[in-house]
Amino acid sequence: MDINLEIFLKQYLSPDDKIILACSTWPDSMFLLYKLLETSYRNDIVVCYFNHKTRPETDREEQFLVDLGEKEWFQVEVAECDFEKIQKLYPSKSFEELAREKRYQFFEAVANIYDSQYILTAHHLDDKIETFFFNLVRGSKLTGLINMTESSGNILRPLLHLEKKDIIKYLDENNLKYFIDSSNSNTDITRNKLRLHILPQFGEINTNYKGNLSNIFSYFEDIKKHIDHEVSEFLWDKKYFVISEFNTLSPLLQKEVIRYIYYISNNHSTIGLSEWNIAEIIRFINGKNNKTTKEIRGLKMKKENTRIEY
Repeated sequence: MDINLEIFLKQYLSPDDKIILACSTWPDSMFLLYKLLETSYRNDIVVCYFNHKTRPETDREEQFLVDLGEKEWFQVEVAECDFEKIQKLYPSKSFEELAREKRYQFFEAVANIYDSQYILTAHHLDDKIETFFFNLVRGSKLTGLINMTESSGNILRPLLHLEKKDIIKYLDENNLKYFIDSSNSNTDITRNKLRLHILPQFGEINTNYKGNLSNIFSYFEDIKKHIDHEVSEFLWDKKYFVISEFNTLSPLLQKEVIRYIYYISNNHSTIGLSEWNIAEIIRFINGKNNKTTKEIRGLKMKKENTRIEY
């Protein structure tokens, strides 16, 4: 299988750095764990298992990891959560949103405890494709469509070029144990509906659609890097910009500046920001009032004569 995890890790880690691995015991994360055990970092692995307590098999999965950790000499950290209680506190959020938030809070806490700079996740190409279409239908912009990259903040994803079928094939051929999430067949969950009913139809049109999409993602990432560079050159990490300078930008870059400001103000998401919202903000920027404020979908902007503060 085309993966050299040792080379990947050495791009980011020093020899004695702790590796925080988010592990569900399902095929992708178990594959990554088994591969980590083949590297020179095997003695520095900390496996994190978040027990959602929503399926009867979660305790068995947790115990399997604890036992494997004792056998292979890696540390296992476990957390669990009462989601029924938490969902009453946040009724507007779905279980999937809350579960993800709590998982990553746990991973971040473990990383802080072990003074580790990075958290490894086992997202693969199928995950990236699902996320692309999931965010596309929710109205995400370019940043949201390609936010699953090999390195993003303190998250490392070394398996993004691998397909799930190849991961499972490797595990089965080598008699390596893993678990299957019983909730994956529940098509009331949007991602499962995408995975089970919609995406397979692309394969009927072109059997190489995943490889083609992977190439498109790389192309989008190059475009985004160029746009991000232009936006950062314009903003220079300031909390304001000059209106006359904003108006010298191309219409595309003006939109991207607004999207970026919204992104950093909205928990790193562009979901919910429509083209109409962007046009309204640009009208506000160029309006006649020199001292006024504007708030759209949580983005607050203040006009002070010749400049916009945010």
